[in-house]
Amino acid sequence: MERLLQTNDIEVVALSRRVRESHDPRVRWIRCDLFSMKDIQIAMSGCDVAYYLVHSMLPSADLSQGSFYDFDLILADNFARCAKAAKLRQIIYLGGMIPESEQLSWHLRSRLEVEDALRESGIPVTTLRAGLIIGQNGSSFEILRRLVLRLPLMICPAWTRTESQPIALPEILDVLETVLMDQSVLGRIYDVGGPEVMTYQKLILLTADALGVRRRLYSFNLVPIRLSRLWVSLITGSSKDLVYPLVLSLKHRMVASPEKAWSRWREPRIGMGEALARAIREKRQDPVSLPSAGAQPGGAQKPHDVRSIQRLFHPKGRNAEWVASEYFRWLESLFVFLIRVRIEGNRCTFSFLHPGIRLLILEKSEERSTPDRQLLYLKGGLLVSKKTGRGRLEFREALRGTVILAAIHEFVPALPWVVYRYTQALLHVWVMRRFEGRLRGI
Repeated sequence: MERLLQTNDIEVVALSRRVRESHDPRVRWIRCDLFSMKDIQIAMSGCDVAYYLVHSMLPSADLSQGSFYDFDLILADNFARCAKAAKLRQIIYLGGMIPESEQLSWHLRSRLEVEDALRESGIPVTTLRAGLIIGQNGSSFEILRRLVLRLPLMICPAWTRTESQPIALPEILDVLETVLMDQSVLGRIYDVGGPEVMTYQKLILLTADALGVRRRLYSFNLVPIRLSRLWVSLITGSSKDLVYPLVLSLKHRMVASPEKAWSRWREPRIGMGEALARAIREKRQDPVSLPSAGAQPGGAQKPHDVRSIQRLFHPKGRNAEWVASEYFRWLESLFVFLIRVRIEGNRCTFSFLHPGIRLLILEKSEERSTPDRQLLYLKGGLLVSKKTGRGRLEFREALRGTVILAAIHEFVPALPWVVYRYTQALLHVWVMRRFEGRLRGI
């Protein structure tokens, strides 16, 4: 934002999970939940270009059920649908380098899925596939810094000899600024790497030099990468939700493709030694880390909430509207004699044994539902807390209709939290797996 405002005659709408303020009249902060299409539509109204800099490997609720790649997909699909409605001129997406391999890690496959989801909007997408970014508060850089600080001697597995092309944060900012409203880059994909190709072992040694410490490295190829991710998480104190997907991607060679490499650099380029020294210097001057995902402003207390997303098989010739209806019909047959499902107009009620014992009341949003996306709000029932607010259930098609995503957002359970986690929460996942089998059977 600071870079854009220095050299461009623009206004910025900045989206954040938390309330923020700006003294610059050209900046308008909006508190926004990207899992909510309604929030995005309000924020995006009147905009021309959108930067998409989102990743969701950290939990976004007190209980997050599902895989990070499904969270990433639903966020990108939300953004793409809203971008289409807002008639944006350009989307600029910062992702990761994609090696030539058919066996990509889920982290890298997710980056590709996000690209595809954004392109479904029909808006020209400028895709920047970057190497590891070296800059203050960058998650990968912070993991690297802690690892080097805390281990004077390292037993290095085979993946540490994989080649990569890390890049300094200022250079990424230059590229992000350069592509803004540039007609020549619309719809293009660029690999963006630093001036040096190096192994992770060399990167570790350069980090040690920048920190002013000596480190000894010993190669040991028999350490499996799944064990590596565990010790990286333990040594650095970083969340396994963040570390595990990143480490599993390190077996791939992350080097810019000559055909896609970005070439419009501003000279001189920043070497990796200088980039690391600058990032470490800035870290020492401002040691405060970024707040964790889902942190509440001012430490405000909030009721425990749940987000649950499952990827389902999409039966050929069926849409999300049909899948939602089939789910309600099928659920009654799964819990025969126990659960009763009653549909009246746009309201669906789940009862236990007797119609008077209402477990869950859902109300379909006619205004926000389409054949490829069905949205139902949680309106009440014994299983729903009165504090649920915007709790909702949705079924939607994604990736050109190849998958169905079933998602629960902002659900606040009525059961005590510990009881809920080990009963209703586990039951929901089991039910969705059974429903997946039902769809495959169809």
